[in-house]
Parts: sequence; structure tokens; C-alpha cells
Amino acid sequence: MAFSNKEIYKKPERPKTNLDECLLEFQQKVHQKKPTPIPPPPLPKDSVHNQPDLEYKILQEFQHIHRLIKENGRQGDFSMEITFGELIPIFGAAEVDRLAEILANARRNGYVNYKLNDFLQQDRDEDVIIKSIKTPF
Repeated sequence: MAFSNKEIYKKPERPKTNLDECLLEFQQKVHQKKPTPIPPPPLPKDSVHNQPDLEYKILQEFQHIHRLIKENGRQGDFSMEITFGELIPIFGAAEVDRLAEILANARRNGYVNYKLNDFLQQDRDEDVIIKSIKTPF
């Protein structure tokens, strides 16, 4: 079998692809207008998400408790400490539940610590030592 020079040096044929068609489809999809998203309905005025000052108020309460412990407490091991019973008249005897709630939130955020796994109560937990661990300033 003899081959001619044209057959030997002939360029191989390019495989037939649909690249041009695919490119056209891709460009059409890219340039299509997307539907505008529907905005969410407005939040009610009393929603938690409409209260930007809430976190600031909680931080102010942590700072107030920290100042009370610092001014009226005693120096312990690496922290200022005060008993819950000493803190009640300083904060206000009428607001014991609010004080216990602030201390629970401060404990959850790592600002204070005390050796009790329950909610603080006035008559039961007056000898519990509250330690100020981290400064909220």
C-alpha cells in the first residue's frame, strides 16, 4: 500500500463538537434577566430584631454589676468577689429577681462566676460567692 505525500502530511480532522451551540446557550442563560426577589414583610414594631438598644442595655447592666462588685467586694484569688447576700441591699432589695437574672446573663457571657447551677434566690443563696472574672468595659 502506497501513500501519497498529501495523505501522509494531511492534518487530522478536528472532532465535531457542539461547542459553538453550547457557548451560545450559555451566553443566553447568563444574559437572561433574573426575576426580582420579593422583599420580606416588615417586622412588627415590638419585635426583638427592632430593638438595637437591647444589647447595649444588657452590657450596661453587666458594667453596673461589675462596678458594684469592684467597689463593695473584696479581692479574692485573681478576681473581686462578693456574696449574693451582700449584693442584695446594694443593688436594691426590691429588685432581687432582676439582680438574679442579670447575674445569670453575666455568668452565661463569662463576666461573673458562682458555684450554683440554679437560679439565685434571696433567702436560700445569700452565702453564695459571686466572682467578677472579666471586665465588661
